Amino acid sequence: MQKLEFLYYFSCESLVVLEAKILGIDEGTPPDQVYHWLCYERSSGQFEKLTFKAMDTKDDKNFREFAQAELSFDTANARLQIRTQEFILTVHKANSVPEQFTSHVQQFLLG
Repeated sequence: MQKLEFLYYFSCESLVVLEAKILGIDEGTPPDQVYHWLCYERSSGQFEKLTFKAMDTKDDKNFREFAQAELSFDTANARLQIRTQEFILTVHKANSVPEQFTSHVQQFLLG
């Protein structure tokens, strides 16, 4: 079974946002098949794959633009604007995603 590496992990009471990289994929595979940004809504228990459009860094702040949302973050705080809602997220170490949640992500991305 293919393995995942988490590159970013953010959360608040209602959402989890993370970037996962699928390991062991052939070199030359398009990036959108290797790197996946996901938004997990806790109340519904549903994942939404965010469609990556662009990234930027300015003054130690990172920006990611998706078709559905915009994310900005530094080492301490993150802000997600998705559709008409804004969420303030806690920044976690990427390797601290709980094992049970990791299993859900693997099931969603890898089947």
